[in-house]
Amino acid sequence: MNKTHFSEIPSLRLTTGMYALSKLACAGLTFLVLSLFLLWVPESGGKLEGWPVTLPYAVYVYGLTASLIADAFLRLLPRKSLVTSLILYGLSGLAAGLWVSADEGGTWWLYGTVGILLLLLFYAAELATDRAPLLLPVFALFAPLLYLLII
Repeated sequence: MNKTHFSEIPSLRLTTGMYALSKLACAGLTFLVLSLFLLWVPESGGKLEGWPVTLPYAVYVYGLTASLIADAFLRLLPRKSLVTSLILYGLSGLAAGLWVSADEGGTWWLYGTVGILLLLLFYAAELATDRAPLLLPVFALFAPLLYLLII
């Protein structure tokens, strides 16, 4: 007879909360890496050259949404591999870049390329935060707040 104890069933709220915290940490780490990169670019003001939106807006609105869509498609696939994940994140990044181009106006191929790079960086941040789960609250909450307080 197979008896399942309540302690063996994962909590839906806990699983969903950890997923949300993980996504926010990926966005925070991506935001932090891009912000450090922009420190080397003189007089950028938080915007990339020719990019119509600010960096936090691009990462948290377009990048986070595209990442959630890529994860939804990954959940539908029976087999998941690194190559499949990279392709889906790349396509999602292209869609995010085209979304920015349609919303803000601009060159679609340039924004599509930047969108692909942004989502691949987002996926790299996801792989990094999976290896260090104790840093999730740091990247999800404190790093973006510290950056916003400094600017």
